Amino acid sequence: MNGCFAYRQDGDGKGNALSDQIDDSGMASGDQPEHTEQSGQPASIPQPTPVNTDGAHAVQASPYQRIAQQGYASPQPLVQPAQPIQPQGYSFQPSAKPSYQPYRQIPPYRPYHTYPQPVLPPRQAPSGSANAALRGVPYPYPPVPPIPQVPVYPSAPYPTGTYLPQAMPQSRRPAWKPQRVLTYAQQVRRAVGREARLVLFYCVVMTAVALVAQMTIATVMILQGTPESAIDGDAFINRISGAVSLIALVGCAIYLALMRSHDPLWHGLPRELRLELAGRGQRAHRTMTPVVFLISIMLILGASDVYSFVLEPALDWLSGLFGAKPDTAMDSIDASMGTLAMVLYAGFFGPIMEELLFRGLVMPALARYGKVFSIVTSAVLFGFFHTDLLQGAYAILVGLVLGYIATEYGLVWSIALHITNNFVFSDLLSRFLAVMPQTAQNVVGFGLYILVGIGSLLYLILRRGKIREYMQTNRSLKGTLAACWSSPWFLVFLGLSFVFACVNGFTTT
Repeated sequence: MNGCFAYRQDGDGKGNALSDQIDDSGMASGDQPEHTEQSGQPASIPQPTPVNTDGAHAVQASPYQRIAQQGYASPQPLVQPAQPIQPQGYSFQPSAKPSYQPYRQIPPYRPYHTYPQPVLPPRQAPSGSANAALRGVPYPYPPVPPIPQVPVYPSAPYPTGTYLPQAMPQSRRPAWKPQRVLTYAQQVRRAVGREARLVLFYCVVMTAVALVAQMTIATVMILQGTPESAIDGDAFINRISGAVSLIALVGCAIYLALMRSHDPLWHGLPRELRLELAGRGQRAHRTMTPVVFLISIMLILGASDVYSFVLEPALDWLSGLFGAKPDTAMDSIDASMGTLAMVLYAGFFGPIMEELLFRGLVMPALARYGKVFSIVTSAVLFGFFHTDLLQGAYAILVGLVLGYIATEYGLVWSIALHITNNFVFSDLLSRFLAVMPQTAQNVVGFGLYILVGIGSLLYLILRRGKIREYMQTNRSLKGTLAACWSSPWFLVFLGLSFVFACVNGFTTT
């Protein structure tokens, strides 16, 4: 039987599929025999073959699928169920004798183009801002006009001598570099090295400017007719040392202004000094009183007792073992104090610049690691700055007193104490004793030394508890001192100063 199904009904009401052969000439494999069931159940209908719509692998559809695609209604089931599904909540009783519907005739296979095409409703454009202009327009949409092409103009040739564009060179440094996280010891080491480097180059600038100034003065005097023998002597050097030192201070002031131009010290310094005089400055925590000022003077003069009665005899004995004699910087200063330029340098401008450097720049930069640490470190740098063994040891003791005064009472009072010590007790007192008889000089001089020394010693003994409490309150973290003494610049500065002091501090006998 070609193109249809045959059905036979037995007397008992059960149907058997006799044959269900379909002549499908469009199949790839030709005519295939259908399965026949002998158990009384309807014949199994083959499943439609899936159709791949993307065109990658074309598979020909079965007749059932083609009928479904053409818009026809699906065929009725071959056999009605014996027991229909009873919905929940309803009571349905089937009839005694089921009524069977005959099979519907399936039309023979026809090509797809011979079937009438269904008329589809007009398709609306999807909603959206990009397709708003196509709303209500039936499908197919009108074609999109092509994008106009920008005309390419021919490039004109470069004239002769014109710079041709070159590729930008790539930067060797990355655009972003991760920040290095420093430990506490590294931070201390870097801060101390920065301040030691500042002091070291301060000494270098001071020495270089002084040497240039001395050579310039000597050249001018030679051009004026001064004999060279008079210029090479020590008397000439002592006579011009004050002027040379003042010129060197000008160069050092320019150096500090350039290196630390953004330091808080230079912002409103005159006003800050006026406020510190009244005890209201930013760096002043206490108000200076006459008693505190006199005690500070006493402690500074007590340090001179250590210099005269302890350090100087010890250095004389040590140098005598090697057949040498100490030649300190104090001797050259005393020899040149007869000029006004040296008085101005040693009594006023020298102390001001030294306090600005050590107590104004160095000590505040190290104060974040502890007050005691900043006072001691600045005092050590201040002592080695003098490049003299005796004067350096004396300057360390004086630097401790000046550092404490600058920290607690203000920078202006450390400057005042430094000027008082250099000008009043080192210059005026020496001039006053020089006009007295030798016996009076010994009585006044030794009496003052003994009185100041005993007073300083008693004050330190009575205030040892307060001093210990101040050191415990303002002490640094563990490892700060070790990090300081492992700073390369700090060690370089101390080493160079010590070598220079040993080379120029002794003369052979």
